[in-house]
Amino acid sequence: MASQDRKTLILDATEALLLEIGNAELTMRKVASRAGISLGNLQYHFSTREDLLLALLLRFLEPYEANLNRRAADGSADLTETLHSLFREVLTHPDFDRYSVIFKEIWAAATHSADIRAALDAYYVRLAAFYRSFLEGAGADALQAERAVLILLPLLEGSCVTRKAIGRPAEDLAAIWAEAFALILGQKG
Repeated sequence: MASQDRKTLILDATEALLLEIGNAELTMRKVASRAGISLGNLQYHFSTREDLLLALLLRFLEPYEANLNRRAADGSADLTETLHSLFREVLTHPDFDRYSVIFKEIWAAATHSADIRAALDAYYVRLAAFYRSFLEGAGADALQAERAVLILLPLLEGSCVTRKAIGRPAEDLAAIWAEAFALILGQKG
């Protein structure tokens, strides 16, 4: 098996275990067993648990960020509908619930790992820049966009934890959030 295929196998096993048992119970031995390889082989590819989780985080973020970066706001479109479309896309993504669980487990790991925390911080800086640019492209000025991002990032990230407890369909949340942000941006009265 090629080295890249082996790494994919290992990361798939890690993801499955995070979903099943969570970060607190995740061990290198359990990952090796799930992947069907020896612990030594696992450590050849990922020398520490932190290296393994960091690689999983980066694999997780790449397609998400690539999808966001393909999206640009159209300043000629209605701001509320533009935001509604963006929020709907995020909240109704077919893997939203699975990604939420994995991301929560990685957040937990970040409390004990400076490298994972740094990778998350860098991701949030990029995400904030994307949303600022998106909002400015949708007609917000720089100050409005900055203020909206200060609310938007915690709202979206918090939805990973609270969405099921709120009990509202994703479509409803997308519409409510779009209207709220149009008000925040002073584009709806």
